Amino acid sequence: MSLKPEKMLRIRIIGSDEKRNSIISALHDAGAVQIEQVSKDLIPELSTRRQSDTYKTVNSLYQKFRGYLSVLTPVTVEGKASFRSLDDLISEAQKINIENELKILKSKESDLLSEIKEISLRENIARKLAPLNYDLSIFTSSSVSSYLLEDGRIDEQFLSSVKSINGTAVRSGNETVVIAVPSDRDAELARMASSYGLRLTAIPMMEGKPSEYLKSLSEKRKAAETALAEVQDEIRAMSNEYYGRIAQITEALEIENRKLEVSERFLSTRDTFVLEGWIPEKLYTPMVKLIEEAADNQVVIHQVKTDAEPPTMLSNPKVFRKFEFFVRFYSLPQEYELDPTIIFGIIFPVFFAIMVGDWGYGLVIFLASLWLVRKLEHPGSRTIIPKSLARFALTIFGRGPLTILGKTLMVASVGAIIVGLLFNSFFGFPLLPLTVFEMTPGFYGAHIGSFPPNPPAIFSFTFTVPKLLLVTGYIGLAMVTFGLILGAVNELFRNHMKGVVSKIGWILIAWGFAIFGLNLIHRTLSFNFSVSPTTPVSVAMIVAGIGIVVAMEKATGAIEVLSIISHILSYTRILGILLASVILSEVIDLIFLKGVAKSPLLAVVGIIILILGQIFNIVIAVFEPGIQGARLLYVEFFSKFYRGNGHYFRPFGSRRKYTLPNFSLENQAKKP
Repeated sequence: MSLKPEKMLRIRIIGSDEKRNSIISALHDAGAVQIEQVSKDLIPELSTRRQSDTYKTVNSLYQKFRGYLSVLTPVTVEGKASFRSLDDLISEAQKINIENELKILKSKESDLLSEIKEISLRENIARKLAPLNYDLSIFTSSSVSSYLLEDGRIDEQFLSSVKSINGTAVRSGNETVVIAVPSDRDAELARMASSYGLRLTAIPMMEGKPSEYLKSLSEKRKAAETALAEVQDEIRAMSNEYYGRIAQITEALEIENRKLEVSERFLSTRDTFVLEGWIPEKLYTPMVKLIEEAADNQVVIHQVKTDAEPPTMLSNPKVFRKFEFFVRFYSLPQEYELDPTIIFGIIFPVFFAIMVGDWGYGLVIFLASLWLVRKLEHPGSRTIIPKSLARFALTIFGRGPLTILGKTLMVASVGAIIVGLLFNSFFGFPLLPLTVFEMTPGFYGAHIGSFPPNPPAIFSFTFTVPKLLLVTGYIGLAMVTFGLILGAVNELFRNHMKGVVSKIGWILIAWGFAIFGLNLIHRTLSFNFSVSPTTPVSVAMIVAGIGIVVAMEKATGAIEVLSIISHILSYTRILGILLASVILSEVIDLIFLKGVAKSPLLAVVGIIILILGQIFNIVIAVFEPGIQGARLLYVEFFSKFYRGNGHYFRPFGSRRKYTLPNFSLENQAKKP
């Protein structure tokens, strides 16, 4: 387990142009090298080559096969394909030539769909004209244009305006009006309708009575739908025959197209090419062996010393990887920095658990988070959440972040259950017959007289509010000190000794103020060494710390001296949020208990208040501890050691679904 990102190496590969494709394939299939621009010192000696005919061929085939997939009906693809070489892939792709057949079928399908849509439009208009029972040919001709007004409201002023352009209006049914105007006044009618905010539907040329016309349209629809079904059956038959192979070839062409795009950008001479990139140090040796094997040893690979900032590749145990999202949300660490993912994954659930402090709330949050994760990982299952709300949440947050959030809350809620059990709080009620720790009077839960009875405590140690406040202060001091120690380690990694000394100065200031404050609280403050030896020591620590910080950081350090106190005291919000939740739940419970004790009617009111109030408090118990717990880490803790501003490690490679790679870094690493 490491608290640092993977160490990255900059490598340079000089290979024979004959082995260019093999080397690029090995790099791609390994997916372990982020390709970069070649160092500037080599650029004058090298040049890029012209776009090759192979690239044009592959790109053309790729676009053609993408077109095939857009027309064919998707079917399950059995197995994965492997292609020995690029020539083999091109040969296989050229064997499939169904472009003309698909184009004809797609054209027929498009025409039939348009015909059915037109029939539906005419049917809708004919039904709305049916109450008039006129011959439909009178509505639209070379001299007359007619329109349907279907807004459900008839604007008399608009109808009067229609008459001004020699138009007429006839009602058809309850909510439809037919408006007819001379053909040369169409544009004027459209402007008038727009000014009144009305929508007009043009009546096409039709013949016969509505009932007869609808019957003929029904026959045409059946014929068009039958023809459409036949065309779609032909497309499905072609899909069953070709889709699997086309999907495999398309994926392979996409990968080869990308490889050739990258290859065209390499700098080269007549017989060689050069590329550079970043690779994790642990993969360097197997990667070298893989490339040498792919190039038949016609390649030279060596490390390059550079001042360029390497990309960041996080390396955390699987159980902590979900917390990488929160670190990336803040900022990605640089290579020399400590990665705070594991620390976040341990501390955040603890803070959340303490601030919730109720095993009833913790249980509800756990079950809700479990349900959320299951729904996100199995989206086909039914849910009580309205689809519009679910789509909104997915649009705002995304499926991945919501899943991570759900899994994080599952871990944190387990901690909340444990803390709630220790202090015997179940939705504010002391439900268990025993409590582990005794709380100060007023925080036993809601009571009416002696009901419910106070459960006996296993340990006689009493947690009062002042004691808890002091504990959160100690937590703040510990977290700030820990952050400063990590900051000193980061500075040591960079060989910045001034930074190390500065962090020591900040630690002296933090502890000096803490000791001085404790003396003030316990009323032992005295500058007489024999009476209170810690007071002069704390003052000396503060003075020494300020002197060190000002000497190392100049004016910036002097301005921020007092911020160290606010950062320590900021952790007392842990208790504030806990008490707010506890007091609110007790008030809700007390209203419920008093209602039950008074009368049946008040009991019903009390139950409603209990349910709604506890739901409200649960919502607060999710958001407030979550936001404040993350804030304490992001602001008060990360600021002591974490700079961030790293950039992602993006290795050259592709995800394969239907094809197999020709090279495997994992297999190479297993070789002796």
